[in-house]
Amino acid sequence: MRHSLPLADLPLRQPGWRLYSVHLLRLTLVVSLLAAIPRPIVLRDGLEPPSIQQLIDAGHMIPDGCTIGARDLKSGLWLLEDSTGKKMGWIARSFPDAQKAIGYRGPTEASVLIDPDSKIVSVGVLSSEDTDEHVEAVKSDPAFLNQFQGWDWTIVPEMNFADGVSGATLTSLALAEGIMLRMGGEAPSLVFSNPLRLDDAKLGFPKAESISEESGEVYNRLGKVLGRVLRTGVLSDHLAGYQGPTELLLFLDPSGTIISTRIRESFDNEPYVDYVRTEYGFWKLFRGMNLKQLSELDLVAQGVEGVSGATMTSQNVAQTLVDAAKEYQVKALIPDITEPRLKIRWRWQDLSTMVLVIMAILMQKIRPSIMKKMRKFWLLLTILIIGFCAGNLLSMSLIAGWSAEGVAWRLAPGLAVIGAVAFLFPTLTRQNIYCNHLCPHGALQQLIKPTKMTHRMGFLRTRFPKWFTVVPGLLLLGAYTVLQLSPSVDLSKWEPFYAYLFQVSSWWVIGFAVMTILISRLVPMAYCRYGCPTGFLLGYLRLNAKSGYIQKADQVLLMVAVGTWTMKWIYS
Repeated sequence: MRHSLPLADLPLRQPGWRLYSVHLLRLTLVVSLLAAIPRPIVLRDGLEPPSIQQLIDAGHMIPDGCTIGARDLKSGLWLLEDSTGKKMGWIARSFPDAQKAIGYRGPTEASVLIDPDSKIVSVGVLSSEDTDEHVEAVKSDPAFLNQFQGWDWTIVPEMNFADGVSGATLTSLALAEGIMLRMGGEAPSLVFSNPLRLDDAKLGFPKAESISEESGEVYNRLGKVLGRVLRTGVLSDHLAGYQGPTELLLFLDPSGTIISTRIRESFDNEPYVDYVRTEYGFWKLFRGMNLKQLSELDLVAQGVEGVSGATMTSQNVAQTLVDAAKEYQVKALIPDITEPRLKIRWRWQDLSTMVLVIMAILMQKIRPSIMKKMRKFWLLLTILIIGFCAGNLLSMSLIAGWSAEGVAWRLAPGLAVIGAVAFLFPTLTRQNIYCNHLCPHGALQQLIKPTKMTHRMGFLRTRFPKWFTVVPGLLLLGAYTVLQLSPSVDLSKWEPFYAYLFQVSSWWVIGFAVMTILISRLVPMAYCRYGCPTGFLLGYLRLNAKSGYIQKADQVLLMVAVGTWTMKWIYS
């Protein structure tokens, strides 16, 4: 008796150990190949300042003659100065924190201009690993970029935020999430912007050999901690004496007790500052206190009237010490928040997509006669919701990007669920749910395919070259090879799926998509059968009656995997 089903769809009659062991090796092979996909851009640490030209190209309004100054180590911000040396604000870049925020294909780095009051002035796109069309759509949408203006850089924002760019939702939300991941740190003082140096430490610790510019810890030549230096400029720079504020250094021993204090820099008048600097009795009051005691010091009750001849300057210095200690105590009580609590961003498109995914899974239990009656409605729903409204289509570009960077499940939960179903169900249940029920381009081909009674269908079917069936595999192999040689290549133009994001898609991709549909009107499911590399990959992972046998595709992929990992080992 001849079987009416293709061999691959026949019941699994092979010994279980052979079937599942060979198929497990096949899955391992695919996972190893996906893991070997390189990042489009080498991981950056965000320690280099952007140039003025880069900031201008990103869309910031930078006056002529401005320069980028020193980087504050604690906040990671760069000082922005005008041509006269006036401190105008700070520049931030969202990497490396933003590299956790994955868009359609990868993270996007933002540059942020911050004013002296720690408010965001402007945001620009500094670099991106996403597709060019997505990035350009974000750059050209002032409404999206302007919504950050006025945000307080020092406050950790809520992640459940704001609007994305239509057609480039993932890219724009990844940029926004990256900025939020970067925010919440301290804003350094524009008045006293010089970081701690070893010479500062030697004023209180003559045996100092090194100092941590970030923590202020001081070490001798053996690496032993001698104590710590705190500068008040980053804690309190708003109090003015006769003419301006004063920055002081507090030298603390390992137990946290103040052993001495020094004036580091002052905008007040000489010789008043020098009078205070040399008045031994004035500084003796603070010696022996810890920071908590200093923060609670009542200057009036202690009778601190100031240094004779420099009353206003000395009183300002004393109040600066107390206020700085108070601010330090406040910061010490605040939990160390390294990043905001990441939330899943739900849109109605994601919820609709997940409803369709659940329905597609349940449809496997519906009788074929009932399914046939509702099939056309289902196909239209898939095209409209998953295709044009959500743009949640799997593609080589998406798979490559998420394999190299991570899955953007927080920003695109609907697409992440589709990806999970697309890869897990063929492997575990033999059902290729994505290609059969959830792919909008496949649904469109099903709607317009010629019927069995159509003469041209039979004519073309018998004459269409059979070797065309290897084209999807060759495309997949070619794309993988190109990715290894040039990780930044844009694979979105290799497939027609990007056309469903018509707001940002290029005319080439739209034309390509239309062409595949027109051909499918003559040859049923032409693109799915003879051109889709993504569908080929899902079909390769599908558990079927042939899964227990070593196939030609297995041999090819094994050679590719061995070659890829060998080259990585050689050049690592």
